[in-house]
Amino acid sequence: MGTRFRLFVQPPFEDPRSRPEIVEVSSPLGSVTAGPADDRMFVVKPVGKTAPYGVNRGPLGTPYMYLPPWTGKILEPATPDACGNFDYLRPSMAGFEAAHVFGCVRFTLDVWERYLGQPLTWHFRDHYDRLEISILRRWDNAQYGYGFLEVGSQFESDGRVLPFSLDFDVVAHEVGHAIIFSVLGVPHPDAEYPEYLGFQEAFSDCVSLIAAMHFPSVIDNVLAETRGNLYRANRLSRFSEFSPHRQIRSANNKRTMAEFARRGWKDEHELSQPLTGAIFDILVDIFHESLVARGLISHAVEDLADVAEFDPAAEAPVQYVFDRAFAWNSDGFVEALLDARDIVGTYLAETLWALAPDFLDYGDVARTMLAIGQDESGGQFARIISRNFRRRAIGEMHAGPHLKGGEHHSHINSARTLLPIDYLELPKMTFREKVLLSRSMSSQ
Repeated sequence: MGTRFRLFVQPPFEDPRSRPEIVEVSSPLGSVTAGPADDRMFVVKPVGKTAPYGVNRGPLGTPYMYLPPWTGKILEPATPDACGNFDYLRPSMAGFEAAHVFGCVRFTLDVWERYLGQPLTWHFRDHYDRLEISILRRWDNAQYGYGFLEVGSQFESDGRVLPFSLDFDVVAHEVGHAIIFSVLGVPHPDAEYPEYLGFQEAFSDCVSLIAAMHFPSVIDNVLAETRGNLYRANRLSRFSEFSPHRQIRSANNKRTMAEFARRGWKDEHELSQPLTGAIFDILVDIFHESLVARGLISHAVEDLADVAEFDPAAEAPVQYVFDRAFAWNSDGFVEALLDARDIVGTYLAETLWALAPDFLDYGDVARTMLAIGQDESGGQFARIISRNFRRRAIGEMHAGPHLKGGEHHSHINSARTLLPIDYLELPKMTFREKVLLSRSMSSQ
């Protein structure tokens, strides 16, 4: 028996009709204690913590490294019921937020550890045994770093504070970064290509997308909305990191590397879109192939669906065919989409194992995924993979210069890539500033 939690697949502030769903994660019943906490991670809601982890400024302005653990006061932890479950907690109850963020992390790890073929070994294992999941409510961001996963809130102009701890996409995205660092490691500062930063965002988006597809309600809702024509706007193709009400990134996009090669790039979230879009297109095309193999659509309809992606005139006839086919055998559509999900999840996980962080660019990703496809299925989907990367000019064009203007959203020089040894690169504090900092920290 695993441990049960209630999770929002779609946060309540994005859709007022959204209700948390009961899921059972792999943690054995009774193994998750108050926090929630287990042998791999724990949740804290710090009292008085004013700054996120990373490089902060001391009382006199000198930068210093701030890493876990949090040793100050914390709010009352979420506790399991008598059976060891947390699904008794409702959104209005004090422990729900902590239980929700823990459940999101564990659920996402469950999904991706199956694709990776083994439990994840944290990249910070030399210094910490467990991941600290910290809820810093008054901070407007979310980040994974050395020993921590920290989530804040979205601040709306009407005064509302929307916690990222209730947004599955945000939490799963940060788990994606944990997976990358734990499998690949951290690149040497002199060997970090711009496209490595974009790969971080694209892969983490895919971690969120694939994890969300393990909720039966997501599969049901997406197919009910699109009847299998996934190029229609739907929740599967949207991500809401840092913007619960506004779609700022989309898996279903038309962006190519040509625009970034010509005019450069401002932040890695934008730069990630050609790679995210290519992987989403691969997922959809494999789904179509699976529908053809099941006799649910014809090759002609599959070809027309590809045309409709770029020609609005073809959209109506394609949707008509998908509507009829879905009505005839909806279960077959579900099976085809789950097959496509697992094929892409497996290919991405195996690709990650085969990559190295230093000098990584999108061409490496494309070539490696093609090689993985050859090993996994004898190149069954080689045409799909190569065509979709080629459409985005991935491996043919590379990101131009880094431009100013995207610093607010960028993670360059953020806490994400910090290692404890990096403190040697920081200037030394005076004794007086150390005393002032110590006093301010002890008062928290």
